[in-house]
Amino acid sequence: MSAVQDLGGQGAPVIDEFEVWLGERNRWLQTAAKNLIETKRPPTDPEIVELARLCMIESKKADDPGFGVVTPGSLALAANRPAIRIDGITEVYGLNAVKAGAALSFGAGNITVFYGQNGSGKSGYARLLKQACGSRSKDEIHPNVFVEEPVPCRAQFQLSIGGQAGKIEWTLAEGAHPKLRHAQIFDSRTATQYMGKNEASYEPSQMKFVAALIAISDRVSQHLGAAKNALVSSLPQFPLELGITEESKWLAALKPATITATIDKACLYTEENDAERIGLEGALAQKDVVGRLGEITKEKLGLANVQSAMNSLKEKLSDGAAQVIVNAQSEAKLKRQAAQKSAQLLFAEAPLEGVGEPLWQQLWTQARLFSQSHAYPGHAFPVVGDESRCVLCQQELKDDSADRLRHFEKFVTEGLERAAKDAEDILKGLLRTLPQSPTEQDWLAHMSLLKIDRQHAIDLHATLIKRRADLDTADQIEMVAAFNWSPVNQALTDQSQTLGTEEKSLNELLQDGKRQQMEVRVRKLKGIQWLAQNKQSVLAERDRLIDVDQYGKATKLAATNTLTTKNNELAKSELDAGYQTRFAAELKLLGGSRLPVAPQSKTMGKGRTTFGLTLIGAKGSRPPEQILSEGETRIVALAAFFADITGSNQVAPFIFDDPISSLDQDFEERVVARLVNLAQTRQVIIFTHRLSLVTLLDAAVKKVAEHPDLPNIVHEVQTLRRLEKISGILTGQSARDSKPKTAINKLLNESLIKLKKHQAEGDAESYDLMVKSVCSDFRIIVERAVEVVLLNSVVLRFRREVMTKGLLRQLSNITQEDCDLIDDLMTRYSVYEHSQADDLPAVPPELADLEIDMKSLAEWMGEYSKRVA
Repeated sequence: MSAVQDLGGQGAPVIDEFEVWLGERNRWLQTAAKNLIETKRPPTDPEIVELARLCMIESKKADDPGFGVVTPGSLALAANRPAIRIDGITEVYGLNAVKAGAALSFGAGNITVFYGQNGSGKSGYARLLKQACGSRSKDEIHPNVFVEEPVPCRAQFQLSIGGQAGKIEWTLAEGAHPKLRHAQIFDSRTATQYMGKNEASYEPSQMKFVAALIAISDRVSQHLGAAKNALVSSLPQFPLELGITEESKWLAALKPATITATIDKACLYTEENDAERIGLEGALAQKDVVGRLGEITKEKLGLANVQSAMNSLKEKLSDGAAQVIVNAQSEAKLKRQAAQKSAQLLFAEAPLEGVGEPLWQQLWTQARLFSQSHAYPGHAFPVVGDESRCVLCQQELKDDSADRLRHFEKFVTEGLERAAKDAEDILKGLLRTLPQSPTEQDWLAHMSLLKIDRQHAIDLHATLIKRRADLDTADQIEMVAAFNWSPVNQALTDQSQTLGTEEKSLNELLQDGKRQQMEVRVRKLKGIQWLAQNKQSVLAERDRLIDVDQYGKATKLAATNTLTTKNNELAKSELDAGYQTRFAAELKLLGGSRLPVAPQSKTMGKGRTTFGLTLIGAKGSRPPEQILSEGETRIVALAAFFADITGSNQVAPFIFDDPISSLDQDFEERVVARLVNLAQTRQVIIFTHRLSLVTLLDAAVKKVAEHPDLPNIVHEVQTLRRLEKISGILTGQSARDSKPKTAINKLLNESLIKLKKHQAEGDAESYDLMVKSVCSDFRIIVERAVEVVLLNSVVLRFRREVMTKGLLRQLSNITQEDCDLIDDLMTRYSVYEHSQADDLPAVPPELADLEIDMKSLAEWMGEYSKRVA
């Protein structure tokens, strides 16, 4: 990945060291960084699963199309956040005693001040903002305790983000809203926090980005760890009764690198091994070793007899012997057929049919035997001389009869008939050599010695009987039933080996020390047998170890060590150093340069840095708040707060709840000047009950307006009031903040009309509440008239300067009548602005008298302004 940025082709390209560092990270982490930049949000759970998959692939040094890289310059572009502004709050419900459905408008100016006395609802709105913005010093919000069925706190916020207007529905249950979390709030609780160990509330963009990668890495690592832990071994436990053997040690040492060939070798358990085990176990279980050896000798003898019988049957009924008999059978049949065909042709003229057939040949054979034994002993058959007679019919032979007998004898003793006869004799000889089939009882007895299953033995016997019977007639080998001798052969071999092994074991058992060796050998054989029986489980365990090892490698790729190191470096270079510099600058701006206080930082790991304020040069370890005055403590906390939040590149609102509490005049002026300075770049919202702040703010804004090179600061003052049990009522600018002429006209044109309406309607309760408020406002307007009209703003409350240039000479126009009017109004209406004894209740004046007094003041202000013009 390139980390070179070409700045419009001017000069050498600039190398972004952070992007170079990022390009050296693991590929899956670069992919996570790319996604984070593009989506501007933490990854979802499915996206974490995909990142974990890529991490696994990278651990295998494989490639995947899912890997991505960070485009050069994209991180810096993403770090430029749009400015955020709170335009207003509406639909407020469930907020302490604040009126249901209340609303606050913050206007379009740089500074909005909400002024109100104690209990007017300022703290309620401040709590609402703290909760919605996620302030670390947020206060708990309680519903209105005077309402029968309180509702959960909720509100609607109107925002402008990057100039785009929008709104969000907020509820207390959802906590801080992401779009509001950059707004910063300062109040007394915040000041207390900044006097102790306090973590920085902002992070430089690169630190925040690395912190996000650390969080992603932790989630990926957790996912990989969960997947790894899910790979539970299914390998059965090696038998404990076998003890510690080479086989158990081999199994315990199974590793991911163990190859299949090694497992095959370790899990190889042969039939010879099994026979040896059985023999050894039998020997070890034998109590009468000598007696058993005698039994083995007898069993071996019986086994030899069975083997002899089986060998005889196998030899005489072998495929080779069967083939010879089948060939002889075929040969005899063919020659007999040829002889019969020849006889049919030869004796076609014979008076009787059937000459030459087997039955006729039997008759001829018996006739020959009778002639040679009884009729004509010592004479060749047939006897056909003079006076000879036929041995069959006893009649004298004539010439044709004699010729026929000679012809018959020649047929029988010569040519094809002779060949057929010879072939048949050979076949008979072969069949006589075949063994007699064993009886089922004898066969089962033999098979029992061989440990062959009875039913299997019966099936084998039936097949053997059929094979023997087939040989009597078959002239083709396919007509002979096949007999599989392998079970019998194997059983003979197995039994022979078993008896031999047992005999050997028993003989060894008679020797000293052999029993222990045999027991060790049995355990080994059992161990090998167990491995063979569980070979698939062993292979599965090896595969599991491979997967576990792979997850381990992937987890190492997800380790946060390098990220934490980088964030700690950034914390030292950008956060720590920047904070120290900004704190010193802020303390100076606030007039606290003389205070011996400095921030002390401590790295907490993973880029987290805490700051604590310490006394410079102090002996011991007492905290500054125990040494500094209350006002000095507040100034130091304000400096720490400003140093903290001004380090962020997010342009977001600053909200202050009574920021100048406990401050003297000097500090108040410095704080107000700093607030106005902040308002040049972002929105400032102030909640206060201090009239001095309102006055000082007005003066500071005017000073800024005198400098044409500074941005124009527009500020607005709104008043919050409380009526009975309802607070948070917005009344616009108060009588103290308005110009006297504007304020008196508002009383005459608005308040007076409403009072007349209440009086006409007989609404005594509303009238009494409002008339007292109007009288109080009228008393305040009279005070303001003294400052602004009578004294021409030469001296104003809460303002340090006395303004005389072009103003002082106009005071010469003051007359005794002016002083009497003001003195009269101030005296009669002071009871509505200042506390009175219980025995002197403040009874409201008659409405007509109040109207006369308000008009007289308005007329006086008009007449006086003409007088001084």
